[in-house]
Amino acid sequence: MTQPPLAIVTGANGNLGSAVVTRLQADGFTVAQVERSRIVLNGAPIADVDLTDAASTRRGFALAAQGAELRAVVHTVGTFRAGTPLVDTPDAEFLELFQTNVMTTLHVVQASLALMLPQRAGRIAAVASLDALTGVAQRAAYGASKAAQLRMIESAAADLHGTRITLNAVLPSTMDTPQNRAAMPGADPSRWVKLEEVANVLAFLVSDAASAIQGQAIRVERS
Repeated sequence: MTQPPLAIVTGANGNLGSAVVTRLQADGFTVAQVERSRIVLNGAPIADVDLTDAASTRRGFALAAQGAELRAVVHTVGTFRAGTPLVDTPDAEFLELFQTNVMTTLHVVQASLALMLPQRAGRIAAVASLDALTGVAQRAAYGASKAAQLRMIESAAADLHGTRITLNAVLPSTMDTPQNRAAMPGADPSRWVKLEEVANVLAFLVSDAASAIQGQAIRVERS
């Protein structure tokens, strides 16, 4: 009996992460779910993991992939801060956003490639933001972290020339989540993208159908 392909999803207990898990499972993947500080596989915790630590991330991913070929990784972990002009933004806010948005991406990509390069196959997709493309008032720290994340992804994808490994980013606009509805009660959520729509794009990017897509920043937004 053929073993299902393995995928790892970070932030799997979050709004978008859980939608990605559901979609990948429907696509036939066995999904190892990174939930905060642990990895869960087939309903059982298999490893502790700290995505802000490179060694912990590599160890956790290696344990998740024992006896299986890691075919897909979707990185959804990130944090958002806004509302402070640059002149008043403390160092701590920059450091927190770069730690969560940039360093976890770095460690996840490194851990994924450590497993995918020997097999010369795999797909990685990460969630960035439209703020990576242009500056927005009172979001300097967030935008800077997301721009750094995207440049890193694009550069790493260029490193992968000649392999059968792809690395891409998805840039959603505001997503329709309970938290966003609570934070913006006067907004029109019909203009926001649905979690399932973003999950569908991520699932496509880690599928065989996306084998010719490399180093791209895919915008997901309503027209």
